[in-house]
Amino acid sequence: MAENSAGPPTVGFGHGKVGQEPGTGPQPVTQQPQQPPPGAHHYQPPGYPPPVHQQQSNTTVVINQGRVGRPPPRNWSSGIFGCFEDMSSCCGVYWCGNGCYPCYLSSKLNESCCLPCCLPANSWLIALRVKMRAENNIQGSIMDDCCCVCCCPLCVMCQLSREHDYTLANPQTY
Repeated sequence: MAENSAGPPTVGFGHGKVGQEPGTGPQPVTQQPQQPPPGAHHYQPPGYPPPVHQQQSNTTVVINQGRVGRPPPRNWSSGIFGCFEDMSSCCGVYWCGNGCYPCYLSSKLNESCCLPCCLPANSWLIALRVKMRAENNIQGSIMDDCCCVCCCPLCVMCQLSREHDYTLANPQTY
């Protein structure tokens, strides 16, 4: 290893021009990589000021307003045993409840008149009652519908007919 008082020690051969003494030619520049400051998570070029880190805080505000745009469920306009409130449907169900009235009721509620013929037993009546409740925001459950249809299917047919007439006479947006 050659040492020169003019500069730092050099290592190896071939530093400089041919015929020149070692250590007198241009010297390679070695630079130590700068370590990022503690807490920094990215590369910081030399000569630039360190970045300013700000803590961000997010605040979420939840406002619970219940159901927006839809009123709470309402009750049926008439009870299940209100058959005498509408004598025409009562008589139609009484005389034709096991014949043509189920097809008439299905058509009246915008379903196929073949619905009672396609579904077994009184399941078509449960389906119509569920549809009526859903379309008109009426309070109840499928279990309520099943129990009513099983106990008195003729009364349910009358109730559906009355409810349909009520919703036509009192249009509301649901």
